Amino acid sequence: MTKGGGEPKYLLDSDDEPLRLELQARLYDVERDVRRLAPSPDAQVLDAGCGSGAMTRAIARAVPRGHVTGIDREPRFLQFARRQAAADAIANITFDQGDLYSLPFASSTFDLVWSKHVLQWLREPRRALEEFRRVTRPGGRVVSCNFDGVCLSHYPVDLELQQDLELWFREAANRLGFDALIGRKLYSLFHQAGLVHVKAEFEPDRVFSGGGPLTPDHRKNWELQLQATMDFTAEVFGSRERAEDFWRRFLAHIDRDDTYSFCALFYVEGSVP
Repeated sequence: MTKGGGEPKYLLDSDDEPLRLELQARLYDVERDVRRLAPSPDAQVLDAGCGSGAMTRAIARAVPRGHVTGIDREPRFLQFARRQAAADAIANITFDQGDLYSLPFASSTFDLVWSKHVLQWLREPRRALEEFRRVTRPGGRVVSCNFDGVCLSHYPVDLELQQDLELWFREAANRLGFDALIGRKLYSLFHQAGLVHVKAEFEPDRVFSGGGPLTPDHRKNWELQLQATMDFTAEVFGSRERAEDFWRRFLAHIDRDDTYSFCALFYVEGSVP
């Protein structure tokens, strides 16, 4: 995931993060996102904040006469993405390092700009959307997918755990600019960024919603994320011991047979006038 100058370091940055992103892409079923995007076979596409490149590769397969560019701020993610694309023998794909606030592309370069789980990490998501609009040709599309309310809605409710979760996300917002409620804001942000014919849909998030117990892959996805956030969580709660206890209680709660967790996933699309 990519952030502009002055943005905090990506909280989930770790040696395991590219592999986790590949796992999460499988859990989401990236082909489902490609079908929703429905790019034309000759489209020029930008995957903004491409991470491990899982979605970039999936889009490239769908545009055999086109080309897909993945851009991210993290060099290690890009190295992983290039290796995976080469291993899959995908030729119509490029990975570049760059800043979502100042994309290294000429105006009107792409037919479609896509981002998923990126804008919640940005202090100025509207500014990034304005860049997405700039590099998209007139009549082209900008599409963003982001969750809303991740980790915050569970039933039964553990009141102590709920208070700790809300504290964690307040601190993540204040210190890192992380917006757990970005999904509901995208419709307005797309309009503010000058996009037209804006439409929004939401559905249960396939990865962060559902009833317990967790599947092995869902548990692994959670464990890798929680471990990557441990230093920050220790700052929030005052010690590593309390941080480990917090995440242990969280995993135990969502793993219960009778717990249902809910998170919305928004897909918002707009066109460039």
